[in-house]
Amino acid sequence: MTTVSIDRMRDMVRESSRIVVMLGVGTVIESGGENLWSSRECYRLEGLYHQSPDEMMSVGYYSARRDKFFDFYKNEIINKDLQAASLYYDLKRLQDRGKIRKIITQNFYGLHNQAGLTNVVELHGNIHNNCCPHCGKKFDLDYIRAAKGVPLCDECRCAIRPGVLLFGEKIGNNLMTEAVNACESAELILVLGTNMYDNMVKFCTGNYKGGRLVLITKEDHYTDRYADLVIHGKVSDILPQIID
Repeated sequence: MTTVSIDRMRDMVRESSRIVVMLGVGTVIESGGENLWSSRECYRLEGLYHQSPDEMMSVGYYSARRDKFFDFYKNEIINKDLQAASLYYDLKRLQDRGKIRKIITQNFYGLHNQAGLTNVVELHGNIHNNCCPHCGKKFDLDYIRAAKGVPLCDECRCAIRPGVLLFGEKIGNNLMTEAVNACESAELILVLGTNMYDNMVKFCTGNYKGGRLVLITKEDHYTDRYADLVIHGKVSDILPQIID
């Protein structure tokens, strides 16, 4: 990270009124979460459950082995309350200034809600939005956590469906269209806590023709060259310098 990069980034933000923000798993890690699909976590989880995270978070596993699905889901996905990192509140400051047009995330922890961010496209759903697929009744996260075994609807006794996108399911066309259109018309795209190889980033920015695609992330990656500007470091450390 250099002073020149920070100054250039600050100028981009000052000159842009249509900013689109893309939130990657790094923003969850900075909030105290884990990347369950990292090599270290995959190794740990396969040793513990004898299945890969992809398999256990699949729609087929939910349908066929619901008890084991919820064992994994409760112990590894919703096992603790994450607190939104300061980066979310910095983004809120930018949004309150009328700078941010849209926020796109594939994280499903709802951390943006803690900071009061709006206009968020949740591509992979939200752990707080759970419902009965039979009667449509809504259930909060505490209900899922407190249930013994498979959480059942207290009205019709049907297994509750978590509000997250499972492997094997497609992202809604309406969500993808909203995300792609926002990126296409953006004056500045901020990619935070991921890399340019990320499927969300590749797909959503495919039609972006501007010259202000900025990547802020902790680790370098061979795809960094596809961004117009790259700043390596914690997002929570860098955003205040850019905004202030």
